[in-house]
Amino acid sequence: MSDQTNWYRTFFNGLFLKLWAGAIPEDYTAAEIRFIKDVTSLAATSKILDVPCGYGRHSIAFAQEGHDVTSIDIAETYIEELQDIALIQELPISAIQADILEYHLKGEFDLAVCLGNSFSYFSYYPMLQFARKVCNVLKEGGIFLIHTGALAESLLPSLKENEWVQVKDMLFLTRRIYHPVESILQCDYSIIRQEQREDKTAYQYIFTLGEVRRLLTEAGFTQIEQYNGFEKLPYKLGDRQVYLVAKK
Repeated sequence: MSDQTNWYRTFFNGLFLKLWAGAIPEDYTAAEIRFIKDVTSLAATSKILDVPCGYGRHSIAFAQEGHDVTSIDIAETYIEELQDIALIQELPISAIQADILEYHLKGEFDLAVCLGNSFSYFSYYPMLQFARKVCNVLKEGGIFLIHTGALAESLLPSLKENEWVQVKDMLFLTRRIYHPVESILQCDYSIIRQEQREDKTAYQYIFTLGEVRRLLTEAGFTQIEQYNGFEKLPYKLGDRQVYLVAKK
């Protein structure tokens, strides 16, 4: 394998950013925000940490409802675009370009979110470092809400080795290789847009639900619930995704 530890530092640029920004419908984001407000009992005005925030679809939605949002992502293009949107729409968003493992988090938040399947970018101990950082800046009773489709119980029962989707004018090809010794999923991507083509490789560390719960407990969270989607049904083996709601 190539650099499965630091891949994310150079991955987020080029056609991938355009593809991801066009892949999620606005009504899906709106439904996800309603779900988050429901399971976290979010107050009318709260301080929210969105990390990594991607192109800011959740940050913008929260800020438009009056919440004070701090948004952190390693992709410089995404952060610059989010800063422009916040300025034009006069939204309470502080957008910061940084690697969360190196950035010193400060402030005090009611809610932190890690959405869009980015929770498993790091191995266990860096992930524990990340979770501890988040826990340290949450108020007592604050919530860390995580979304991922990369739990072992979700991914391994029906792993698709090859898949392609059309996203607007781009063709997105994925080849997945699971490395059982390291419990790492290697994803080789090809993005084709007319005469352009980009090839990239990403890695995700595959944890069981039990491992994630132990990690969050070690990080300082005292109460953890898990749902398989917006209907708030309990997560079970084979469900495609999980939302974890961890309370400090």
